[in-house]
Amino acid sequence: MRASFHGMGGTLLGMHIVNVCLTLVTLGGYHFWAKAKIRRYLFSHTSFAGDRFAYHGTGKELYQGFLKAMLVFGIPYFSLSAAHTFLELPQWIDGLLQGMAGLVFFLYVPVAIVNARRYRCTRTSWRGIRFSFRGRTIDFLKLYCRGWFLTILTLGTYYPYFQTQRQAFLHSHTYFGNQRFRFTGHGSGVMIPFAVTLFTTYAVLALCGFVLAAQLTNAGLTLLLIPFVLGPMWIWLLGQKQRYFWNHTSFGDARFSSEITWQRLFALYLGNLGLLLATLGWAWPWVTVRNARFFIGTLSLHGPVDLNRVLQDTSEASVTGEGLSNLLDTGFDMDA
Repeated sequence: MRASFHGMGGTLLGMHIVNVCLTLVTLGGYHFWAKAKIRRYLFSHTSFAGDRFAYHGTGKELYQGFLKAMLVFGIPYFSLSAAHTFLELPQWIDGLLQGMAGLVFFLYVPVAIVNARRYRCTRTSWRGIRFSFRGRTIDFLKLYCRGWFLTILTLGTYYPYFQTQRQAFLHSHTYFGNQRFRFTGHGSGVMIPFAVTLFTTYAVLALCGFVLAAQLTNAGLTLLLIPFVLGPMWIWLLGQKQRYFWNHTSFGDARFSSEITWQRLFALYLGNLGLLLATLGWAWPWVTVRNARFFIGTLSLHGPVDLNRVLQDTSEASVTGEGLSNLLDTGFDMDA
């Protein structure tokens, strides 16, 4: 069974123009309704095995979630980070408050990721049956803090394991109806591509630094190594990672398969950049369609799937996490 995307850039452009105008007229208030409208379009034009998805979220829910997030999370963060603007504080107290604000921001990000995913899953359906996410926020928070601590402690070498554990948590706690997705990946599966990319990055940056410090002839040309060498390398890593994660995700007895290659991914991003630069950003709808068509079109599911065993799950989710996702810009539209 394969996935496909049927949306058109021209249609999305018309929606985008209307959304921008209404958002400007309402001084930003229509942003949440515009976001829900775009999501409904993207999901309704995404099909799997011949049937299309549906998004049931509303602008009102996103707006209410944003207000809750501002009240519960936003005010404490901005109060701590901007206290020095309104109060005469000793330098050490200001530094302490800035540190607390940074810690608050760091802790809020995993809360936003989990609860936004929980909300979006409950608002997404296929063949009339909704998805759900049942992972506990506290468990993901522990994983997130431990992962970053070990990543910093090991100078970045633990990061592939952290990313894989994060992906395992998000995938393995996601359900379609009452049936669960499973993830069998391990950090060692992406360690070699990550190590090669990281080593190449350090080598290129060290070479650029040495050449510039030595003030050699045409030293500035060495800086071209950064976009022309590191850009493809990190895109190669992204393709390796995406393919590995999906190839180790299953539903029942069926396993997902991704056909992403770094060459196609590089061509996609290079084309998107060219379109945006040539149109001064007006090609955003076509870029969105290109991305959706590429990532969805490279995904398929192989093996037997007994849909008769799938029953509707009636759990609901708060929209506060979705509001926090908007507040801290950690949203993942059409994420894996």
